[in-house]
Amino acid sequence: MTPVDMLEGVKKRFQPLLADDETLLKTLLRQALTSYQDKAGVIGRVQISKQEGVSLKLPEDYLALIHVTDSRGGLVYTDPYPDSIKLDLDGCERYPLTMAYLLNLRDRDFEKWVIPADIIGSLEDYLEALIAIKNTERLRIVAIAGKLDTSGYPDEITLQQRKQELELQMSANRAIIPGATIL
Repeated sequence: MTPVDMLEGVKKRFQPLLADDETLLKTLLRQALTSYQDKAGVIGRVQISKQEGVSLKLPEDYLALIHVTDSRGGLVYTDPYPDSIKLDLDGCERYPLTMAYLLNLRDRDFEKWVIPADIIGSLEDYLEALIAIKNTERLRIVAIAGKLDTSGYPDEITLQQRKQELELQMSANRAIIPGATIL
């Protein structure tokens, strides 16, 4: 599921959706991805063969290096640079190597990039909470303008509490960084 597909699915949860401005919705989508990236994070892993040498090109979804380990779990020393990662090999490493890194969720092509399946539920709930805040605000404005009762709408404090609960849940389910052995 791409971020755009996820947004379309979440929009269907609202009847009516008054906060339907595409710019606003894309901003809220980016905010949801950024919050998940900052509070929980997602770990990516790539295998490195001996033929790739000691200067590695960064993966497209790279945010930050966690570590590089050999096939025995031993730490391989690295020097991260803005466009590559240099391996500092001592000859004791056993291939294949594995690079663990944090994924960049925010700065991707929302039309093509596929969200990792294990985080879709949390992201959908958080995006729904963000949209609900804006949508309820607009529903209240319309109801007040039409001199209708607004007591059926949740208040802003309740909506903000829901958002904060989801943020705490994201933090509690943060990606666990695997260990490495220093030999």
